[in-house]
This record gives sequence, structure tokens and C-alpha cells, in this order.
Amino acid sequence: MKPNLSLEDIGCSTVLECLYDLADIDKKVFSFLKDGGEYRAKEVAEKMERDQSTAYRSLERLVDCGMVYKEKNNIRNGGYYFLYSARPLDLIKEEALECLEKWYERMKESIEEINGFIE
Repeated sequence: MKPNLSLEDIGCSTVLECLYDLADIDKKVFSFLKDGGEYRAKEVAEKMERDQSTAYRSLERLVDCGMVYKEKNNIRNGGYYFLYSARPLDLIKEEALECLEKWYERMKESIEEINGFIE
């Protein structure tokens, strides 16, 4: 039996999903942000037609995986809010390629270790 991997099914969306463990909403949010600008979670929620808490969780996942910047802004009379923006695509691509290279090398090493696993 061959590994269950269809090369035709691998595209940008699949790679982002795999490398960064993104959900569909995360990919939609990033797609919106990558066109430029800084947005509050509320604005993203309105654009995505989702609850603000859903948008916030998605934005935080994107921040955690390094695809989105988060900037804290103070309000003059007290309080603060966050603005989110996409990191430059060339940086994300560079980091993704580095990650892929490391993953590939580790996969090769693991395949070489199969004899020890089976015995």
C-alpha cells in the first residue's frame, strides 16, 4: 500500500493548513489582512460576518504562528485596543520554506529509522 498523498491536492491553502495548523476561518482572515491595512478584531468580525470572539481567536492563532502582527494602542482617557495586520508575505514564505526544509530532513531521518522501529 502506498502512502495516501495526492500531489494534485497540494496547494497553497493545504500547505498553510499543514505548516501552521490553520482552520478555514484563519485562512479567510489572513486572506483579508494580506491586502494591507490594520484592523481591530471587531472590524475583522464584521468583514467575515462572524462573532467578534471568533475573529479574535482566529487573529490570535495567526499572531501565535507568526503570520500576523498585533499592536497595542492606548486610548487617551484610559484603556487600549489592538490592531492586527499581516506580516509581509516574503517573510512568511521565507520562514515557511525554512520550516519545510527542516521537516523534510527530519522525515528522511525518520524513514531511515524504520528498520529499528519494525525490528
